[in-house]
Formats: sequence, C-alpha cells, structure tokens
Amino acid sequence: MKKFFQVGVAIKELTALCYTATMCIYMIFLWMFEQETVQLSTLFSLLLVCIAAGTMQVAAFSDLLFKKLAYGWRLVVFVVPFGAVLTTMAVACGWFPTDQAGAWVTFGAVFVLIFVTITGGIELYYRLSGRRWDDRLDWYKKNRQQE
Repeated sequence: MKKFFQVGVAIKELTALCYTATMCIYMIFLWMFEQETVQLSTLFSLLLVCIAAGTMQVAAFSDLLFKKLAYGWRLVVFVVPFGAVLTTMAVACGWFPTDQAGAWVTFGAVFVLIFVTITGGIELYYRLSGRRWDDRLDWYKKNRQQE
C-alpha cells in the first residue's frame, strides 16, 4: 500500500509540473496569436496528456517496472508510447488539421524538438549537479585525510 501511495504522489507531482509548464507555454502562444479565449475541451485534453506523461515518466524512469534498464532504453520506453498518446489526443481533439501533410511534419518536428531540448536540459542539469557533488565529496575526502 505504501508503494501505491508513493507512485500516486510521484504521478501527481509530475502531472502538476507538466500541466503548469504546458499552460505557461500555451498562454504565451495565445498571447502571440492574440487569442483571448480557450476551449474547455482543450484544457481537459492537455490535462489528460499531462496525466499520461506523468504516468509514463514514473513507469519508464523509476524502478517500478524495469529494475535494470539503461537510460537510453528508458527514453525509448517513454517517448514511443507518449508519442502515440500525444498523436491520438491531437487527432481526437483536432489540435491541427490532420488532412494536411505539412501539419503532420510540423507536429512531429515540434515533438522531437521539445523532447530533445528537455532531455538535453535534464542531462545537463544532472551532469552539472553531479560534478558539484563530486567536488564536495573530493573536498570532504581531502579534509578528512588531513585530520
């Protein structure tokens, strides 16, 4: 039961972060295109996508389903089903004209661009923070040896 609540809290937190970021970006685009109204169905569809993203992140990047899986494979385990869910929601909710090939190319390119940017940012953050912790550990070992 404890594990169930831990997973639930993790999904809830990731969903909240995703939805907040999505709404901030969406507001910027609404402002850029001088839109002052949003359809309630659009907000709900974005919420569903964010719930799916949070759930898939917990499934792919925790040890819940895969105990020993390389990070690259975890990315694949996340991005393939998430891309399918996102595409399904985009078609079902009419996010773009699905009969135009250019819209599909744009959708795919934006998806890949955002995925690569976020993944690169997370990787950079962990590398930088890892170096910071390595420096602190080296300092601690050095000072401990002097005592």
